[in-house]
Amino acid sequence: MASKLLTKYPILAVGILLMTLFLFQLRDKGIFQSRRESMTASSCKAVGVMLNKRIPSNWDSTCEGNNLAISINFAIEEKSFKDVENLRAIMYRDLANDLILIAKNSPSDSLERTDIVRVRMNHSKLEINAVTEGRFIVKLSTIKSAELIKEHLKATVQVKELKK
Repeated sequence: MASKLLTKYPILAVGILLMTLFLFQLRDKGIFQSRRESMTASSCKAVGVMLNKRIPSNWDSTCEGNNLAISINFAIEEKSFKDVENLRAIMYRDLANDLILIAKNSPSDSLERTDIVRVRMNHSKLEINAVTEGRFIVKLSTIKSAELIKEHLKATVQVKELKK
């Protein structure tokens, strides 16, 4: 039936062929890519949906594949700390509290399957970048002792500082 129709109307066959080529070229250029990526499920997106409802306004969270990236604008007055070392101690304490907040306010099964969690704390004098795996952050939701939290963070979180 279809072959009979196409032999009777050869212009229709050529039109269908050219439309198919046109759509494949659009696909290769990446026109349909953003929709495909937004429809792909990942653990990071599940964590991001739950976390975006509960994070403060100075946080920004994004997913890079199955990796969670959180950027925090750390706003503290210059009068609150004496020197850079005091600011450093305040930022590290806040980093530990933020990692615990991430652990408690995200679904544990999805956070455990998230590959990498990257937290970036920005201040005008100091920037701290912390990287860890999701399976390590999940354990922070159940640890109650401050000493155990400190030891767990030392063992699982890699930190890099940039002084400005």
